[in-house]
This record gives sequence, C-alpha cells and structure tokens, in this order.
Amino acid sequence: MPIPQYDWQSRDAAAENVQLAEAEKSRAGRITNMKGVLLHSVPAFKLFSAVLPLKERLRDTLGSRAVDVFSLAISEDSHCILCSLYFRRALIAHGVDPDEYTPTEDEAALIEIAHRIAAEPAAHRNPPPMALQTLKAKYGSELVIAVVSYGSAMLATNRLNTTLGIPIDDDLLPTLEATSAPDSNAA
Repeated sequence: MPIPQYDWQSRDAAAENVQLAEAEKSRAGRITNMKGVLLHSVPAFKLFSAVLPLKERLRDTLGSRAVDVFSLAISEDSHCILCSLYFRRALIAHGVDPDEYTPTEDEAALIEIAHRIAAEPAAHRNPPPMALQTLKAKYGSELVIAVVSYGSAMLATNRLNTTLGIPIDDDLLPTLEATSAPDSNAA
C-alpha cells in the first residue's frame, strides 16, 4: 500500500516540514509525488534534496542534456518508470527523441558509466568502465567523482520510488501515453 503524501498544508503539520515544502514549491514550482512522500521524514527529504547542487555542477560542466541522458540511462536500467518518464520528458524538452538519438562523446561515456552504476552486483567484479578514464582525461578526477556520486544518488532515487510505489505524477502522464516504456503500472 503506497504511503500518501505528507499533508504539509494541514493545521497539524510540523513547522519544519511546512518550511521544507514551501521552499521546494518555491524552488521547483510544485511538490512532486516523491517529495510529498519524503516530507514524512525531514532527514530523508533533506538527503534526497542534497543532491541538487551536485546535479547543477554537472549541468554547468557537461550540459543539461548530458545529465538528463545519464539520468535516463540509470532510470531505465533500474526499471523505474517514474524516473524514466521524468528524464524522457526532459530529453523531449531538449528536442531529443529518447528512443532515437546519437549521443555525444560525453553522453556515450555517461551512458557506459550509468550501465555500471545500475548493474547487478556481480557486474562490479569487472574492471571499472573505460568511460571513467575518458571523462577523467577530459575533465579531471573531481568531475568523475561527481558523476559517480550523482549517479549513485540517482539510483537511490530510483530505488526509493520503486520500493515505495510512488505514483506517477500527473504531469508525466502525457509522456507515459506517448512512450513505449515497458510496464507503465510500476513506479
């Protein structure tokens, strides 16, 4: 049974939860289903929100499209329909067909890294992907650590959504209808 969103507009809502919800609404213009559920736990909400500066750093260096390609690859590999739809919509907003595009060199490296991050544990017995060296040579160790850290947080986001059965946000339903994504009933 899915956990409902925290009613942060209720008279009984805790002040800190209300403050977090208002800040999120101000930042993003809304409260997603995931963030609404996370509001039940202030530390959990803060944990999953803490990745945003890292994501922005990657966007500044690699570009928004590349970060969205990376996030989509992790989301699809981990079978999170909610996150997959979110990043499919983001790619469409970039003018990219998520099912048919040619990745840039950086995006191809990020996709290879994404496959490793979302892989089954046995895959981690293999040597690290060569794409890590490609990005390190071009951008340095700091960016490689940022990429893998953000990707790991993205995987955690995927697992959170699927484990809790977070419902697909209404604004993602048109993307769901337009996509050939498998198993549209799963988070």
